[in-house]
Amino acid sequence: MPSTNASEGLSVDADRLREEWLKRLDDLINTVDAWAKEEDWVTRRITKKIHDSTIGTYHAPALIFQKETARMILEPIARSAPGTEGVVDLYLMPAYDDVASLFHYDGGWQLHYVFAGSPPVARNQEEEAKPLSRETLHAVLQKMIANAA
Repeated sequence: MPSTNASEGLSVDADRLREEWLKRLDDLINTVDAWAKEEDWVTRRITKKIHDSTIGTYHAPALIFQKETARMILEPIARSAPGTEGVVDLYLMPAYDDVASLFHYDGGWQLHYVFAGSPPVARNQEEEAKPLSRETLHAVLQKMIANAA
């Protein structure tokens, strides 16, 4: 369960924003954890300490999952960024290659990944987003595993 550590001097609005963000993250982690387990991945939840000037210092949930020799981490990055209400990265471990990013906007998580056939200069945020679903996550994980081989 995510926890908070409200910093002195933060407003009630900061507390509300932090709680909304932690709820959004917890829902994402729960969903991806369930999908991963359905695909026979072994999962482990961890927490990450994050310092945010707007909402204070808090511990956010993250998820490590592994299948055979492929190990991934779903890691929260920021509560907000231009045009988005949350950023979470999906890394292939142990190299921590940033292979996919999830941005929360338009009411849901959007998965950005540079698929084969994309221009070599394309970046995650420039690629066409796909709404996060079990199928889109599965496709990205398969591509990540293939690219690592």
